[in-house]
Amino acid sequence: MFLKRLQIKSKKLHSKNGEISIYLSLVFTLIISLLLTVISASRGAALQVVYECAVESALLSVFGEYNQELLDRYDVLFIDLSYLSNTPDPQNLEIRLNEYFEDNFHPENGTSLLFYSDFLNVTDTNVSLTEYELATDRFGEPFKKQVVEYMSNLVGVNDVKELTNLVSVWDSYSLDSDKFSEMQESVSESFVSSEEDSWQQTVIKDEIRAFIHVDENGIILMGIDYFKLSLEQISVSDTLLFRNKEQGIGDMHEFDFDQTENVYFVEYIMSKMGNYFDQREETKLKYEAEYIVFGQGSDMMNMQSMVQNLFCLRALEDYISLNLATDKVEKIKPIGEALEPLIKVPEPVTTQAILLGWAAAEGVTDVRELIHGERVPLIKTSDQINVSIEGLIKLIGENVEIEDKTEAPVSESGIPNITVGYSDYLRVFLYFLPSMFKVYRTMDMIEQDLRISGNGNEFFRFDACTDKVKAVFTVETGFDFRFVGEKKYSYF
Repeated sequence: MFLKRLQIKSKKLHSKNGEISIYLSLVFTLIISLLLTVISASRGAALQVVYECAVESALLSVFGEYNQELLDRYDVLFIDLSYLSNTPDPQNLEIRLNEYFEDNFHPENGTSLLFYSDFLNVTDTNVSLTEYELATDRFGEPFKKQVVEYMSNLVGVNDVKELTNLVSVWDSYSLDSDKFSEMQESVSESFVSSEEDSWQQTVIKDEIRAFIHVDENGIILMGIDYFKLSLEQISVSDTLLFRNKEQGIGDMHEFDFDQTENVYFVEYIMSKMGNYFDQREETKLKYEAEYIVFGQGSDMMNMQSMVQNLFCLRALEDYISLNLATDKVEKIKPIGEALEPLIKVPEPVTTQAILLGWAAAEGVTDVRELIHGERVPLIKTSDQINVSIEGLIKLIGENVEIEDKTEAPVSESGIPNITVGYSDYLRVFLYFLPSMFKVYRTMDMIEQDLRISGNGNEFFRFDACTDKVKAVFTVETGFDFRFVGEKKYSYF
């Protein structure tokens, strides 16, 4: 009995040992599974962190490769897709992104790390551009946006107010450089000789017609030393308005252009571009602001256009001033009354014709002052009229009689006491210039200047520059992990 009990007890003990072994096996299996799951989850989490860092690092690295001279001289940030070569191609940017992206997953490349092991086991990386925006897209909107962002921190409220007030006065008097020429032609038609006119009537009408018109194109007449003007020129066919431009991919529009931002852009041009009075070094054209306004291929032609438009505006402003100066009008009326029965033209028409000729002569004296750096009243009072009635007989030239000028406050008629100079007219011309011409021609000047700088920008072009991209980043590993994400990035 005792032995049997011992045997039974022994069997029971043997049975318990077996149960413990199976239990431990099951526990270890669960533990190992849990460990492997934790390791796999850790690998996935680590891959996600590294992936996000790699995306950000690749984009930061690429956007750190902006054109340095473009930033130093013109304070705008763009990636040159040609990378200082003559082959601009968005694939260049895509290749750079791929290189930087892959380097973040394989830091061992090019090194000899001892006992190195790739915990992530990344087998493949890829970056593909899905959208990118070029500086010239939508009539230069990306470039315009950067300029506005830059100038909004520099231009003060007073500067904005000063130009907007000038524009407001401009609008109130309906000032337009084409208006004076139209008025000349309209009044001149009233003095066209007919077959019924006598010889004397024809002579008088021809003299009045000649009196109304002034050769505003004569640069020497306006007081400019013709031989000191710049002779620099560019090929207009290579400008952004006329050449075939590259286009970005996708619609990344986010910007609207209001009138305050228009002021910012005008001030950017005045601060970065040269003009007749403020010429810059290392520029293709010396009168860059004048080129932006008129778009001619040479400094000479742009200056001729500037003088012509200055004359037409000053003559119109002086015509308005003369009509507001009732004492001047009263002195002219007797001439019209005396001629009315002789040439069969009503006195008011003849009076206005004489006032137009007077305004033209006055305009010549104003342009002479402007191009010598002086300032003139925008709308003059009677005391500020330069050309005397006696001087009208000689009309224009070196023998024009000039009356003494006196400073006049705001008159009872409400004439604004505003004086303007050459740069003020440039600002107003730029302000009213359509945005497309203003932006593209500014970019033209920057292109031309960088190409002659000798710093590797010989082939620089704005339609190969970007400041905003969207790309898809893909990573695959040997552990069946795959991450795909899209990221948009820009300077602003």
